Amino acid sequence: MTIESKIIETLQGDEQKDSLELIMWLKEYKLNPLQSSKTTWKISAKACVVCYFRFDFNKKKITIQPIISEYGCNSLSEEMKDIALRNKVHGRYCGDKCHGCHCSYKLKTIFGKKSNDVCGQSIIFKNPNAEENECIKELIKMRKNVIQNGILMPILPRNFCLVNKSND
Repeated sequence: MTIESKIIETLQGDEQKDSLELIMWLKEYKLNPLQSSKTTWKISAKACVVCYFRFDFNKKKITIQPIISEYGCNSLSEEMKDIALRNKVHGRYCGDKCHGCHCSYKLKTIFGKKSNDVCGQSIIFKNPNAEENECIKELIKMRKNVIQNGILMPILPRNFCLVNKSND
């Protein structure tokens, strides 16, 4: 089964249309979602995770979780930073093994601001609309650029990729 068929099965109306357009954009951007479990698709570049798509078929919900890092976050427009921060899960970080990433990677800053409760997987979009999908695209571009420039090390479990501290 394809991710497109799961989107069609899970969402309706504009949510379905917007999510299908995001998948089309990903493929044009040379990022192909691969199914990693019954309800999860993973997008990777150079063995590093870029984004997760998770489906809850019973609740008719899709969550999109772009992986972020300290690098490049300042390049986002203020509007995109605001959209991303509206979708930040508060009060949990990798030290608490949030979101199953188990990498002990807690970000010190996010979008140029100090943070005490954020990790690379703390931005989660639920049934994103077109505006939020534009933010997801920017976060994915930023992550792919960081990966392509060799700032990440693809050595951690589940290919999460910790930031190489020697480049700080």
